[in-house]
Amino acid sequence: MKLNLKDYANKDIIKFLREYGSMTQKDLAHHLKKSTRTVQRYEAGEIGIDLETIRSICQLYDLNLIIESKQKKD
Repeated sequence: MKLNLKDYANKDIIKFLREYGSMTQKDLAHHLKKSTRTVQRYEAGEIGIDLETIRSICQLYDLNLIIESKQKKD
């Protein structure tokens, strides 16, 4: 599966991956060592998600995380 993250809000990606993996918010929270409320807040867009948590989610779902830098326009 290939997702271009710039086309989606983080909250949508987190929810999509969680549901794709047939997990509840509680299940994902357990794997991330976060509270269920934190996962709820990620999905609601109330709080941002840090890079380390994104990496953990990618590992959980056996996904590659590719970070591309923006090219400066001269």
